[in-house]
Amino acid sequence: MKKIVLVCTAVLLACGTSYGWARVAHATVAKIAENHLTPKAKKTLGKYLNGKSITYYASYADDYKPEMLMDLGFEPSNAKRKVTFPHSFSVDNDYNILRGQREGDKFVKNCVYLVDEYAADLKANHREMEDSLRMLKIVMLVHWLGDMHCPKHIRYPEEQTLGYYKVKWGNRSVRYHDVWDGVFFDGLHPWGLVDCAEQLDDCTKSEIKAITAGDVYDWGKDMAKSARCVN
Repeated sequence: MKKIVLVCTAVLLACGTSYGWARVAHATVAKIAENHLTPKAKKTLGKYLNGKSITYYASYADDYKPEMLMDLGFEPSNAKRKVTFPHSFSVDNDYNILRGQREGDKFVKNCVYLVDEYAADLKANHREMEDSLRMLKIVMLVHWLGDMHCPKHIRYPEEQTLGYYKVKWGNRSVRYHDVWDGVFFDGLHPWGLVDCAEQLDDCTKSEIKAITAGDVYDWGKDMAKSARCVN
């Protein structure tokens, strides 16, 4: 499991140009990760995921959010059966990730924290976990790794709305949030996830090693620095 988590993490983080996070984009990131798994790791994941690939489960966290997250211990919000989970993180002006609860933030624990926690838990305890819990933790880890590298999931000191402002996209005005929630992938090319993965999966081994150096908080800091909008 250690190798599975590390390989999935490395490849997901290496996709620096894959900045769309609707259904096709989440599946594309997972497909690139799957392409780099060893046969043994792929077989093990298939066993843990009921014979399905991580691509199949890429948007599972969005499709079955209330059921999944209540099973993982997240509490319902004020709306009936509505459960939210930390899919964003906040940084200071030096791009350091603010850990835990920050005044004004929506979430107590950010998604970078949970990637770190779930990866450590799977590494140490996957053999003792019940099948359903292990599957949920793998699925959420894959999803959060994608989410934490999306520009609209980062809260900066000067911008806390997660991209709820207008930008120009071609000849029309769209929300910045929506650019990364489908407009980017839907508008540029009529590709499916296999085509997208083939086009984007072009990092060399040395580039992947450099990009994935450090821990998950270093990766989040690098992402925040590269994604900050300049007016």
